[in-house]
Amino acid sequence: MTHSELPLYPKLSSIYNKIMQLAIAILLIVILLYIWALGNERYQQTLNEHFNFIAQQYLTQVTTGVAALINVDKTKISDFIEQSASQHWIKDISYYDATGQLIYRSSAHTSINDLFGISLEKKNIGLAFIPFVQELRIKQLDGYIRITVERERLMKTLIAAGAGQYHFLGIMLLMAGVVGFLLTRGFNRFSRQGYRLAKSTSK
Repeated sequence: MTHSELPLYPKLSSIYNKIMQLAIAILLIVILLYIWALGNERYQQTLNEHFNFIAQQYLTQVTTGVAALINVDKTKISDFIEQSASQHWIKDISYYDATGQLIYRSSAHTSINDLFGISLEKKNIGLAFIPFVQELRIKQLDGYIRITVERERLMKTLIAAGAGQYHFLGIMLLMAGVVGFLLTRGFNRFSRQGYRLAKSTSK
């Protein structure tokens, strides 16, 4: 019985090794895909956070500038708003008084009703153009400043800035996959050599 079972061992061992290699390869692929998806999710989350941060920071700068001009020279507010709206990712800037009446606006002004398709025969473009509003206070509530940000343009700028880091992550994942493949091949050769040595020793 012993002699009849020995020839089967190399075949079973080879099949077992191939199954283990396939299982390890599948596991590595799943891990790499998970890391890639997780990295992409975090990357998109970071982009959105930067988008909101930059828009809020710019809104604060405009609000501070308007507040300063109110105390110095109100006649320059219109020019300041028009100049502040010259950024390629800014659609328009509006200044409302405390009651919500529009006082100053940039040349490409779009009302909230038009922006979200509330006005008649107007399409909702609220997903492409995001409004940000901040109170204007000096001693009391003096009004509101609204900037409308063109999301796609600002996001393109942020994506271009962060593309290098994301590509570096992709290269690292690719290298991890290659290393895993080489290790699998190495373990396979090591196991074959170990079997051959054991076989020659038994002779």
